[in-house]
Amino acid sequence: MNKQFLIIENNTDYVKDPENGAILNTNLRMVQEYREKRKQTARVRALETEINMLKAELEKIKTHLNLS
Repeated sequence: MNKQFLIIENNTDYVKDPENGAILNTNLRMVQEYREKRKQTARVRALETEINMLKAELEKIKTHLNLS
């Protein structure tokens, strides 16, 4: 079962699936770079969340110490 894709004019990195109209990237390097960037962005967001949680915990500790 070999699918036939349509060539998109003036762009060798993409093809079109005639069955569903999807535009597909055929440049594997670009796809890998995109995936790596997405993973890196997710990691940064997770670290930002963790830092914000630590800041909140630190504020709670500071508040408790000042009340004592």
